[in-house]
Amino acid sequence: MYKLFFLGWFLLVLNNTILSQNFWEKIDSPTSTLLNSLSFIDSITGWVSGDSGLIIHTSDGGKNWETQYTNDSLNIVNIFFLDENYGWASGFSTYYEPYGTFLLKTTNGGVDWSSEFLRLGEVIVHSFYFLDSLTGFAVGGPQVFHRTTDGGSNWEPVLLDTAVVSGIPPITIKFFTPLYGYACGGVRDIVGVVWRTIDGGLSWTTVVSNLTTEPLYDIHMFDSLHIIIMGGDPEFGSTQVVSTDGGNTWEYRSLGIFYYPVSVGFRTNSEGWVPMGEQSFFLYTSDSGENWSIVTTPDSSRVARVCFPDSIHGYGIGPYGTIAKYIYPDITNLTEYEYAISDFYLEQNYPNPFNPSTTIKYSIPEEGFVKLTAYNVLGEEVALLVNDFQYAGKYEINFDAAGLSTGIYIYKIETANFTASRKLVLMK
Repeated sequence: MYKLFFLGWFLLVLNNTILSQNFWEKIDSPTSTLLNSLSFIDSITGWVSGDSGLIIHTSDGGKNWETQYTNDSLNIVNIFFLDENYGWASGFSTYYEPYGTFLLKTTNGGVDWSSEFLRLGEVIVHSFYFLDSLTGFAVGGPQVFHRTTDGGSNWEPVLLDTAVVSGIPPITIKFFTPLYGYACGGVRDIVGVVWRTIDGGLSWTTVVSNLTTEPLYDIHMFDSLHIIIMGGDPEFGSTQVVSTDGGNTWEYRSLGIFYYPVSVGFRTNSEGWVPMGEQSFFLYTSDSGENWSIVTTPDSSRVARVCFPDSIHGYGIGPYGTIAKYIYPDITNLTEYEYAISDFYLEQNYPNPFNPSTTIKYSIPEEGFVKLTAYNVLGEEVALLVNDFQYAGKYEINFDAAGLSTGIYIYKIETANFTASRKLVLMK
């Protein structure tokens, strides 16, 4: 029955498939091993992890890659970089004792990595998220939902509500602000779960537990109200849960598409990409996930994860050393598909780190009210940089932080149709 359904679905969409050469290209890779995770801090600087303890680094947008770490006994399933210096990765070993997760950490951009067994037992950490160099979170299975306040040396369980999902493993954790974030996970054929925090991760409340029997794998937050979470399983197919009121209520949608995604990335608030791994295609949306189309991957490669460090640059990775790069489209070449381009863009500040001032550039394609604000890691406003009506165009402003202390800050732009934020580092 399932096979007939999916065969009919593929025949239905076959004639509407969009060719990938308008969007993605496969780039040279230094490896043929399985690649599991990627983290980019800006348009050109990123890290990729994989099997055999592999960590590779690029500082020129993927033109060249440097191998920073290898270990044949580890499979590095997750990597997370806070900035150009601080990074963490999780690797697990099933061949050598102790069995479980090893925490890798760098404080100099991956030049040197420390490796230490994560003293949580025989567990696998699926995802890290760090708010600053000390405060971070680790989630995984079978029951890992922990917080560190010393950069990863010690971990304590967070406070979870006593819901029916007790013991269900979380898979991914992300924050929109230092106080407000989500985690998702689940167990196949049993439940998909979403947790929410509003106090910086000290406590978490279950906000989804009865909408789906498929695990939920990845999260995207358009803004504080609009959240989309993707998941599914190989038999039932792809699913998503969506909230437009800050996680208070959720809508479940079955996409009717064979297989399931473990990653979702949005280039803009409207354009999103979901790689489908061994199926060798992307799901593509131009309306914030309301509708999805198929886009073939370059050379039929198996892209499993994607990220967009800004609204022009994107990267994808997968098995057999696959690395793909998003091509910012030339609208004059798109003859088969009407492509609505969005030029909202918030650049990474420069210089970064800075002392005491830095430049922030952004562009807006339409006139309207613009607000640009700087916050500390507690989510407290430290500077209101722009709060005015502006015409379409490119802008740059100077942020003078002479009165602030050394640390990590966040700047956020808000318009009627666009919200984005980035981290900046003040070093005195």
